[in-house]
Amino acid sequence: MSMERKIAFVTGAAGGLGKAVIDKLISEDYIVLINDKDDKELEKIANHYSAGSVYPYSFDVTSEENWKLVSKKVKKDFGSLDVLLNIAGIFKIKTIEETSLDLWYSTMEVNATSAFLALKEMLPVLKKGSSIVNISSIASFLGSKNRIAYAASKGAVASLTKAAAIELAPRQIRVNSVHPAYIQTQMADHAADATDRTTAEMGSRIPLYQRISTPEEVADVVVFAASEKARFMTGAEIVVDGGQSVN
Repeated sequence: MSMERKIAFVTGAAGGLGKAVIDKLISEDYIVLINDKDDKELEKIANHYSAGSVYPYSFDVTSEENWKLVSKKVKKDFGSLDVLLNIAGIFKIKTIEETSLDLWYSTMEVNATSAFLALKEMLPVLKKGSSIVNISSIASFLGSKNRIAYAASKGAVASLTKAAAIELAPRQIRVNSVHPAYIQTQMADHAADATDRTTAEMGSRIPLYQRISTPEEVADVVVFAASEKARFMTGAEIVVDGGQSVN
């Protein structure tokens, strides 16, 4: 293993955006540590790439104890991290009345608490000049019907990002958030099923290309934000929505 290669840690690696981000990182010669709860899928992803490029870390991202253990393991195995990408997330279409307290808590835990725990527990292994990118959503700042828990959780991610950016700037650690609209992943499929639409119909109102984004289009922005090319950006909300939020 070359010590010159940068090391990134990616949560939500088994999802559509996570896989696209891994592909992009590998193309730029990163070593990628990948997380999800799906052991078999993580192994499948890791085996897809050459030896020494991808390392699976299967655990529940909402557990503080898990993050403490993983932070110690990463420090032991790799010494430090250059990039932390918080992509893990869940999404359910529900009215306010249909949103149970359990769904509210689980959505907040996976989407927002996991980002906080990752940030807090991985700080000891994030080197000077490193970068954190949190996946939020345009739902964090737009009115979003029938997804109150999701919108609130993504608003929390956006605020967490700004607070962390200011606090970590003296350490030269950058923290930014990426705010997509629908992406061609399982979440968009769920939304289409729940609203009796096709994903093509969902994308027809988007000004640019009249379609929803591909995972690769968002992954390009995520990896840019994590890279040295974005070295003077911190606390930014990077919107990747084809113009939907300004239409």
